[in-house]
Amino acid sequence: MKQDAAAAAVTAVLGLLCLVLIVVIVIAVFYLLTLQKALSRVSPRHRLMEPGMVWLSLIPFFNIIWSFFIATRIPDSLRNEFRARGQDDGSDYGKSIGLAKAILGVISYPLNVLSRSTKEPALVGIMGILGVVSLVLFIIFWVKIAGYSSRLATLSYYADQDLDYDGSDDDRDGGPRGPSSEAIRPADPCMFRPDDPDRY
Repeated sequence: MKQDAAAAAVTAVLGLLCLVLIVVIVIAVFYLLTLQKALSRVSPRHRLMEPGMVWLSLIPFFNIIWSFFIATRIPDSLRNEFRARGQDDGSDYGKSIGLAKAILGVISYPLNVLSRSTKEPALVGIMGILGVVSLVLFIIFWVKIAGYSSRLATLSYYADQDLDYDGSDDDRDGGPRGPSSEAIRPADPCMFRPDDPDRY
């Protein structure tokens, strides 16, 4: 009888752990999809990271280091894009929040190992506080990136005027056009003509 109760308890605990793991994975997937979508709405020449690279965050232990790249390159890419479109609001686009979360992740890892080995109540309490703060920062960063992504989706990208980082006109891919070919006549003094012997 006691063995049946113990087996049922173990099964219940394992089931709960599996449920928690599934929920965590689902949240992580939706979070990374948000980051990927935000980067995909940034023009390639303004990106500091390719959209698909956000999925490297799913690699255990490596994600601790990669969180710093997420925290810096995504906000900086958004800044570049908004600046290019003349919509820069002067904020850091969630960079400070992302960095704070990444730093907490680095601090929490050794403290977590230490608290498990020593069972010190003070360390367990500190881990609880750090966990709550990290969760809050995670949510704020997620909401901020989602908000900027939505803003990019509503902005029209002017095909006839693409601004460079510093706000200057850029004619590499869709910049300001000159007069059409019909507007240039042979009598125009500035027209380049290959058969003109005096062109040099």
